[in-house]
Amino acid sequence: MSEKSRALPTLKPRWEATCRVLFGRAVGDLEKFEPWLLDGTQQMMRQKSFASGHEITYAITRYAKDSKWMGFDEIDFSASAKPLSINEIKDIDSLLDALRERFAYAGGAVLGNSGEVERSSNITDSFFMYETGKLADCKYVAYTTLGRLGEDCFGCDGIGESQACVKCYETFKDKRCFELWMSQYCSDCYYSHNLHGCLDAMFCFNATNLRQAIGNLPLAKEKYAELKKKLLEEMAQELEKNRKLPSLVELVGRGPRVKPALAAEPLREEKTDKSAIEEAFANTCKLVLGQKLAGGIDDYAPWLMRNVNRSEAVKSALSATAMSRRDYCRYFDLPADRLLTPEEAKRLGESQRLGEKEVQGLTLASAPALLAPIAFFTPEYKDGSNLNLIDCSTSSDSAHCYRASPVVYAKYSGYCFWPRSTEHAFGCGALLSSSFCLQCHNSVKLARCYEVDFSRDCSGCYFSHNLENCSDCLFCFNAKNLKYAIGNVPVGAQKFAAAKAVLLAELQKELQAAKSTRHSIFSIGRREKELEARR
Repeated sequence: MSEKSRALPTLKPRWEATCRVLFGRAVGDLEKFEPWLLDGTQQMMRQKSFASGHEITYAITRYAKDSKWMGFDEIDFSASAKPLSINEIKDIDSLLDALRERFAYAGGAVLGNSGEVERSSNITDSFFMYETGKLADCKYVAYTTLGRLGEDCFGCDGIGESQACVKCYETFKDKRCFELWMSQYCSDCYYSHNLHGCLDAMFCFNATNLRQAIGNLPLAKEKYAELKKKLLEEMAQELEKNRKLPSLVELVGRGPRVKPALAAEPLREEKTDKSAIEEAFANTCKLVLGQKLAGGIDDYAPWLMRNVNRSEAVKSALSATAMSRRDYCRYFDLPADRLLTPEEAKRLGESQRLGEKEVQGLTLASAPALLAPIAFFTPEYKDGSNLNLIDCSTSSDSAHCYRASPVVYAKYSGYCFWPRSTEHAFGCGALLSSSFCLQCHNSVKLARCYEVDFSRDCSGCYFSHNLENCSDCLFCFNAKNLKYAIGNVPVGAQKFAAAKAVLLAELQKELQAAKSTRHSIFSIGRREKELEARR
């Protein structure tokens, strides 16, 4: 057991109970499975606090590696900062030189009503959490990243309102599942992908409302129970022996390459209007940066995407239809030669299944060859009512978005990762309930902000980190309730406006010349100049 852990004594029996539910028996101590459970989750990092020397966990890992680090519980939000001389406010570089010593990126962030949270960060209202990041309203969770309302989940990424899940990815309201990928409203499912409303399914793909099915073949209840027992025994033995099982994509990747047994159908063209997004981008730039930018949104793509999860163009294995996928929740791990459009995946799932003899002979060893005809994946989905989405691979109830995903209740946004309940956002990542933002990340309820990270309830802020209830701030870190502040020092409306004008003029000049800017909220903490001066 990890030294002095207060979470693991509770988590270990929860792990054992979850394994008994999933595999029929406990298979070993939780910590012995750590490497396997961490594989496939978002990588976190550890840094040493400059204040205490303690090791700090970071779930956000884009910060410059030679920055200053500080535990969230070490921050004194009531501390007063040393005033700035007006002579220090000449341009961005002079400001950074004057303020860099004040910049420390906060890690180990545990917020709200939480308890027994260890080796974790960006955790809100959660209990008994170990090696976790970017989770809210969870309990009894270990080796898991990204999601909310999860319970008894281990080794998962992207859990949504799910319970008793192990090694599952992008789940929503799933229960008692193992190696379930991109599925919703499912229970007791194993080694499956793109299921909706399924109960008791193993090795199934692209299906809806299946019951007691293996390889997409529905079975009599007694027959399913017999085969499930055999397969679970094999899985349990493998876990006891090797402390791991192959992932779904590893199994499929061992099989032969085959073409989907479907006839290609004409692609239904959707009418889109990029001009609506271009106008939204121009208006957002004018509001946040002081002027519209020359050219169109694609001219600024590298700048907008530099701190956003990558996306890539892919093609259907059946029709060569162009698609896209985003690097989150293991979408990049789906085999590129086995991708289908959502419509093609649905047709394949309805028409192809294993035969009774094949199901009878299914084992972990035989699965790669037997599953080859049905094991195809889709990197895209659309849920709810959507309008004018262009190159948005995953979406729900969104409109007028461009090269952004997943978009959830979002509109007028582009080149973003996970704008949720957000509008007029560009180049943003994990931005919730916000509007008119550029290059903002991991934040909630922002308005008219630029290069802001890990903040909430803020407006008119630029190049700031870990703020709460602040407005009109430049280069502020780890503070609450500031107004008209520079480097955490209130300077009044007049001096703030003058400094902001200098900042915007320089940003406009850089964007006009290079279609990009030199600094981001993730880079301004870099201490290269400071360290060089001390040598």
